[in-house]
Amino acid sequence: MNMGEKQQKKLLDVRNIEVMRGQTVALRDFTWTVHKGEHWAVLGPNGSGKSTVVQVLQGWLWPQAGEVSVLDRNFGSDDVDELRRHVAWVGSEVEPEFPAHQTVSDLAVSGSVGTLGIQFQLPDAKQRASAKNALRLLRLMPLAKRPFNRLSQGQRRLAVIARALAMNPQLLLLDEATSGLDPVARERFLERIEGLLGPKSRPLVVYITHHLEEVLPEFTHVLLLREGKVVAAGPRKKVLTPKLLEKTFAARFALSERNGRLWARIV
Repeated sequence: MNMGEKQQKKLLDVRNIEVMRGQTVALRDFTWTVHKGEHWAVLGPNGSGKSTVVQVLQGWLWPQAGEVSVLDRNFGSDDVDELRRHVAWVGSEVEPEFPAHQTVSDLAVSGSVGTLGIQFQLPDAKQRASAKNALRLLRLMPLAKRPFNRLSQGQRRLAVIARALAMNPQLLLLDEATSGLDPVARERFLERIEGLLGPKSRPLVVYITHHLEEVLPEFTHVLLLREGKVVAAGPRKKVLTPKLLEKTFAARFALSERNGRLWARIV
């Protein structure tokens, strides 16, 4: 297989799915393809279906129609439990699950072990190295010995991402990852996320948000959602236009660009 073929490898292939949540159609006629080497931001207002997409990609929510393939595993024929070992999810809701007095280092190592603590399974040298690499990548080594409950909100969020990276996942889902962060903490957080978005970086990052300004220039592609339907999906510059954003958020925007990021003002 040559380099061109490798770049076109489909890591996510979702075709014409429909997902019901109770009596409500959460996703309809939803088609989305992600290739190797791409990092995506998923953008849309509240209630647009973003959380449903996250649950489908993890295999926790199954469509009533259509086909889903994640990391070469087809839903309905392949082992979805095995798939979940290659998909890491980070959202604000997960933080209360971790032991408050566990150090940042032990928290990261617990990701490589696959438990909430490490008291029942001692990590080997390879697992410790994986955790340390994750901490270095997010510039958290100075905090390695600090207890989780003595971190700021932004630091806790980064520590949880380090834990996810220590799993060596192929897919990392960052779900409203800046929720609860003040403006300064959010900008520092996004600065660290930039380091995960290189063209040859692993894992593939899918970043879920309803804030346009959080779509960093390093994201290669953007998916726009409204009311469970795809408004647009494709290269970042082709998708983030005033016309398509107006369709997504049902409002007219004046866009300005600063440091490669777009900021919107309602007009």
